[in-house]
Amino acid sequence: MSEKVEDRIKELEERLASTKVNKATQKSINFLKAQLAKLRNDLIRIASSKKGGGGGFGIKRTGDAQVAFIGFPSVGKSSLLNLLTEGNTHSKVASYDFTTVKAIPGMMNIEEAKIQLIDLPGIILGAAAGKGRGKEVLAAVRSAELVLIIICFRSDGTINLSDLQTIRMELNNAGIRLNTRPPKIVIKERTRGGIHFTYKGRQLMDADEVKSLMNELKVRNAGVYFSEPDITPDELIDFIFGNRIYTREYVVINKSDLMKEKIPNKVITEAIGHEHWVMISVKNHKKIKTLRHKIFEELNLIRIYLKPPRQEADLDEPIILHHGDTIETLCRKIHKRFISDYRYSLIWGKSAKHPGQKFDNLDHVVEDGDIISIYLKR
Repeated sequence: MSEKVEDRIKELEERLASTKVNKATQKSINFLKAQLAKLRNDLIRIASSKKGGGGGFGIKRTGDAQVAFIGFPSVGKSSLLNLLTEGNTHSKVASYDFTTVKAIPGMMNIEEAKIQLIDLPGIILGAAAGKGRGKEVLAAVRSAELVLIIICFRSDGTINLSDLQTIRMELNNAGIRLNTRPPKIVIKERTRGGIHFTYKGRQLMDADEVKSLMNELKVRNAGVYFSEPDITPDELIDFIFGNRIYTREYVVINKSDLMKEKIPNKVITEAIGHEHWVMISVKNHKKIKTLRHKIFEELNLIRIYLKPPRQEADLDEPIILHHGDTIETLCRKIHKRFISDYRYSLIWGKSAKHPGQKFDNLDHVVEDGDIISIYLKR
């Protein structure tokens, strides 16, 4: 069954690649994209329904955040995990492909935070279809807050950027969207009336294109509102399916010891497409400390210190939250009764206008280093 779906996907991809993009062909292109999205969803569903494949992938989430290592075989993922966790993890290392055949977790302690790192088996082409333990690899990636894509230098001293593009394609085909956010779309399904389209700002699709695409995805009656400009057909398709994962990537370029000539940072940034990357050498332990701090920064973690009422603040064991989190997030992490019994908080730190400022509301956004006393109803 999956072979037939793969063949159909390949056929549609070839048709899409050969179709010239212009106003006259846009509806045909949108139709092909909708068909591809449905087939890829079917393929992932088929792969996920196959028996077996446990193999150590049922990783219990621990720590303050989770980071997944993904890359082709033999790029140095296992060795890197052992270095980042400072010997507290034993991920098997060897000089042949597919040494890692199950997910191996490790804990990295940095900036008073505990970050769970997961070394995954080397991804191969067709992972989104379940090949090469692909379904387990991609399922683990979907639960991570940050994806560390690991590529490396070739023996000739050049960077293997083709691996990066392949991994991005595999993740995209599996419904994982990197370095982006969900589109601002509202769809209210109705029992009759067809598709009613309203929007804000300039749009790439007109009402006929939206209606055609919605109908192709089996939505016949609905109010559709785009609350931001330039929403693409792909974004609308993603929104309708509703099972996409939006996360961030950080690119690690290993084996810098093989580099023959220095490559300007600007050239690498342009090739990768963003500045979120680092060049390391696991062999020579080069830039490992830098990478540890970069992971902490990329996760947008902050430290909050609790001060029990009328006592000294506990500055030894902070509670780790994320930028943008609120007092409610903090209370929820401590215990659910801190939500129901909340009276007010006193805050010393960046988020307060003055030391010990009182906050009756739970939606106040806290900042790194805040010291907080929470008062509950008696």
